Amino acid sequence: MSKVLATDLIIESLRNSLPPVFSRKVVQEIMGQIINARTLANLDCQKKGPPRKYLSKTVMYERETFLAWLEPKLSDEEGNAL
Repeated sequence: MSKVLATDLIIESLRNSLPPVFSRKVVQEIMGQIINARTLANLDCQKKGPPRKYLSKTVMYERETFLAWLEPKLSDEEGNAL
């Protein structure tokens, strides 16, 4: 399977699984703990995370902007960190 096809399938699966707006904890739950909520918090502090919104003190992500951030980070090669 080509990388483009595999990436498209992953993104489409996440598009169907993620709610329109969600928290870091939801990312961790839906992605099988591939991306930890604390990793997203650290990336946010470094200004390398997905665009975020706030609901009170809770960080929230919009599905399409999160997926747009995630897609170029997907790789078939080992060792490429988020």
